[in-house]
Amino acid sequence: MGLEKEDMMKAFQKLSIILAAVLFATMPAAAQLQTGSLFGTVIAPEGEALPGATVTLSGGGAPQVQTTDEQGRFRFPGLSPGEYNLEAHLDGHSPVEYESLLVSVGRNLEVQITLASAVEETLSVNGEEAPLLDERRFSRGTAVTRTELERVPTTRDPWSVLKTTPGVLMERINVGGNLGATQIRFVGPGAPSGQTVWSLDGMVVTDMTSVGTPPGYFDFEAFEEIQVSTGGNDASIATGGVVVNMVTRRGKDRWRGSLHAYYSDDDLVADSNVDQDDLAKAGPWNNNRAQPTFTAGNRIILVEDYGLELGGPIVRDHLWAWASYSVPKVNLLTVGDFRDETTAEAGNLKLNGQLSAANSATFFVWDDEKLKRGRGAGPTRPPETTWTQHRVGDRPTALKLEDSHVFGSSFYATLLTDRVNGGFRLDPQGGATIPFTDENNVQHNSALLYSSVRPQKQTRGEGTAYFNTGDLSHELKFGAGYREVEVTSFSSYPGGGFEYYGGLLFLTRNGVANFEGQYREAYLQDTLSAGRLTANVGVRYDRQGGRNLPTTVPANPVAPDLLPEVFYAGGDAGFTWSDIVPRLGLTYALGKERGTLLRASYSEYADQLDTGVGGWNNPVLYQQYRFFYTSNNGDPVLTRDEILDEWANPSSGLNPNTLEYVQSNAVDPDLRAPRTKEALLGVEHALRPNFVIGLRADWRRLEDLIEHERLVFDGSPYSPQNLTHVGRLHRRDDYVPDKVTTITGPDGQPSTSTTYKLRPGVESRGGRLLRNGDRAQDFKGVFLTVEKRLSEGWMLRGFAGWQDWRWDIPEDRENEDPTDSALGGVKDGSPVFSGVGLGGTNAYFLNSRWSYNLTGLVQVARNRKWGFDLAGILGGRQGYPIRYSYRVIRTLEDQPLTFVPVNSDADDRYPDLHVLDLRIAKSFRLEPTDLTLSVDCFNALNNGVVLLRSPVLGTGTGNWVTETLGPRTFRVGARLSLR
Repeated sequence: MGLEKEDMMKAFQKLSIILAAVLFATMPAAAQLQTGSLFGTVIAPEGEALPGATVTLSGGGAPQVQTTDEQGRFRFPGLSPGEYNLEAHLDGHSPVEYESLLVSVGRNLEVQITLASAVEETLSVNGEEAPLLDERRFSRGTAVTRTELERVPTTRDPWSVLKTTPGVLMERINVGGNLGATQIRFVGPGAPSGQTVWSLDGMVVTDMTSVGTPPGYFDFEAFEEIQVSTGGNDASIATGGVVVNMVTRRGKDRWRGSLHAYYSDDDLVADSNVDQDDLAKAGPWNNNRAQPTFTAGNRIILVEDYGLELGGPIVRDHLWAWASYSVPKVNLLTVGDFRDETTAEAGNLKLNGQLSAANSATFFVWDDEKLKRGRGAGPTRPPETTWTQHRVGDRPTALKLEDSHVFGSSFYATLLTDRVNGGFRLDPQGGATIPFTDENNVQHNSALLYSSVRPQKQTRGEGTAYFNTGDLSHELKFGAGYREVEVTSFSSYPGGGFEYYGGLLFLTRNGVANFEGQYREAYLQDTLSAGRLTANVGVRYDRQGGRNLPTTVPANPVAPDLLPEVFYAGGDAGFTWSDIVPRLGLTYALGKERGTLLRASYSEYADQLDTGVGGWNNPVLYQQYRFFYTSNNGDPVLTRDEILDEWANPSSGLNPNTLEYVQSNAVDPDLRAPRTKEALLGVEHALRPNFVIGLRADWRRLEDLIEHERLVFDGSPYSPQNLTHVGRLHRRDDYVPDKVTTITGPDGQPSTSTTYKLRPGVESRGGRLLRNGDRAQDFKGVFLTVEKRLSEGWMLRGFAGWQDWRWDIPEDRENEDPTDSALGGVKDGSPVFSGVGLGGTNAYFLNSRWSYNLTGLVQVARNRKWGFDLAGILGGRQGYPIRYSYRVIRTLEDQPLTFVPVNSDADDRYPDLHVLDLRIAKSFRLEPTDLTLSVDCFNALNNGVVLLRSPVLGTGTGNWVTETLGPRTFRVGARLSLR
């Protein structure tokens, strides 16, 4: 009996492991949405349900067969996007066949089939497409199919779709591909960049070290559809940010493919569109150095993109293959007429197998390679201080194995496992020389060297069950998984450190990140339908944590006696995030034809853990400095004898007594994931099934935001008793006024600000405590949307929006350090400047009260041989905020440089931005191929807008233009398609 019980326990343990493997995976599942569904009912002419009818679906693999239930319903879930044929028959009734039914990603196509009782010939019906007004879809955003991707003037990357999404604000503007193979940062409506999720063919590929970006670059011809969600998400999605879901093509039962070529060069680019009066004038804001003229910012020298894609059957109805490959190249002249040259390769391979009528499997590989010379070039970054960027880490970029099984019309399940290999390296073109910054804030000699390898792997299981309880129909979705993320990075200044004018030397030791993160998630939700009302009720659980791995940091190469090698044994993150969040969505259909839809939803989201927060307790995560005078005077090579007297305590994490590391940072053990609360209201009306207009109102509140609070000591932080702990939190009474600075802005008006310093007797070791703050952010937005699919010779998609994003700071909250910040967040009611590329000399602040975008296509004389396509995209938004600041040197051991805003209450902005892109294309049928020739015109109005200036005043490049909208650019293209 005991043996039987032991065997039963072992069997139970094995079963538990199997269930855990299915139920524990990672991150948002709807973010990995790759399929659509086909639902329907079979009825008699009088309207009563016909149970027992046989429904056969073909076109996507081996034929699938369902039998209608007692309510006449049938379901084909988990279908790859594309065309299908559907046939229904029942003894004693006429068969009906539907041809060319179009299934789209994330949409439910519903058909109603009427079987006449007389036995007649099969009745054929032309294809249908899922209506745009979908009562079962609760998320907001946009979806762009292959038709639009091919036929409107895009810059051939996912970011060109993002810019057309309501509420999404882009960091930079790609004109004609001048920012091709560049990961342009962005924010969503009330959603910072760090909440973004990227998904490719079911894999979460978000880079968790540079959260908000993918780990590589894509072949644009590979996409079947790109979906962008900005909120209202169900329980399968973790964060409240922008979700980019990319679905690639696949092989089918006919061989199809294409060759493409796109080309532009300097001869197809207009003359400089920058008004010379916009260049910085000489004044005290730039040490009386007027900005010299330049050819044009981000001016194209050469842009070309060549590639192919091909797919078809290996074994008809059972096994298919598809592959793609492209080589885009972008060569530019940046502001200052410095060269920036990029070559990016991307390829994909997909094998789809129909193992049985109910089971399908997919093997997918994505690989990319980018080589960029001149990254970072600009007025303050001459060529020797720019980077050569290339890839490091294992190959390929990502690979996936997935299996899906339809257990019947009532249950569908998927199991997926994948590996993503991110990583890149930035090598300064100046080589192993010491970087130097002169009195005009211009860098010389070289730049920071950075290398990072970022592998991750995940396993996820999810399923969907359909059933009825009385008059209620249920779609029960559940899933769970596990994801493991690693990062091994180092940053190093070649030549031993970096030097400022005036003989100030920062001698450095590498910063090294070595972190492993674990992400677990599970969710359960039910979509209930009864009559005109549909409800989505769900709950989600996330658990995120990790640990720092053992790390060795090499000695400084010039002075190993001043900064020797150190070893860190590692340790846990110091906290774990566990969150349970609810989701609720409601839709209600009005009208006889259910042509008007009311929407409402409430959601809560927990932020995703980035490796920088997870590794905060790593004392060697950031570079460590010692500060010296030097006689080097900016020469490329620093020698040991040129290192003179030390002139300040060292930076955070360095023990001046032993020259080992010392723990200076800390994490609140009760640190929680930042939360987003979201409420949406909306109404949509279908003028036709494929033409919908809508109005929606968004509200968001971001709470429990992570703050970096200063840690201080009463007395020396390097005394024996203080070296054993990290200090205490700073208080308001720890600060006294330091400097009163008056600086004249480019408008000629003076501005005075006060900076503060720690009072005598209170010192800092530079440490910071991560904790949840009491500040919050509130977002409100209203968006008018329109969408019409391509039919009757035209299509239209667009929006116009107003939004307001501000800080909510409690009245009784006192800023411990009263020194204002160029990043904002100090004053209640001030705008949220969601900064991208933040730094002292080059920063975008993404805040706009209004924006709009219209994408359209007209088929001119579509029934005539000479007919052609005319397409365009018109977009605009309020100008970027201008946040001028000046540089103040404060307590060196704590924060050597502080950037204080000039007139921080002013809402100064760059000019409003309006961009028109156009495309004309003509197709020729050359059996068995189609040849399409096209000409695109980007920034057709040649709008010469300044996008960014060097914001640090009082330096030699203060107010200099560093980024402009690219001039009018033409691009010619050709595509040869095998039909």
